[in-house]
Amino acid sequence: MPATKEEIAATFGEVVFRYGYRRASVDDVARALHISKQTIYEHFGSKEGLYRGAVELWATQQRHRVESLITETSALGRLAEVTAIAFADARRGLAENPRVDAAEPPEIVAEVNERVFGPMLRDLIVQGNQAGELHVKDPEMTAAFAVAIGVEAVRMMRHDQSSRPEEAALDALRRLVAGSVE
Repeated sequence: MPATKEEIAATFGEVVFRYGYRRASVDDVARALHISKQTIYEHFGSKEGLYRGAVELWATQQRHRVESLITETSALGRLAEVTAIAFADARRGLAENPRVDAAEPPEIVAEVNERVFGPMLRDLIVQGNQAGELHVKDPEMTAAFAVAIGVEAVRMMRHDQSSRPEEAALDALRRLVAGSVE
């Protein structure tokens, strides 16, 4: 049975997590799945496209997991909880494999995170607006800023694992929507 696009992306994600993006190769995936490199390129076009697919698969799985863990009832509480869960996951990933930079190239990670997590944060902000807890004029832009804060905080963690940007990032998120809280 031929490998699916999702299986190919998942396998590349595992290889990247083990070796890092620079050392991971399409050959590794082809060998692991007993498929030709041509099959991989037909689905993804390039190593970068394959990486984008792997990051998107991971981010989508993370989003579903995070959504299932939300217990807070207030809009600001849900936003803070989602952010805290994401930071805890990032911290855990760094602890499991501190020498491998699985988030390279960073622009792809940022783009995918904005596309996958941005709508979730926007929806939480809109729900807060509808409940009368928040009064954010532009939920889409605010969500994009929130994702950027998170991506930058995780980048800081990667470059200096002793740093603790989580609290400052949560504070920045609260301030981002603070003027819109009643």
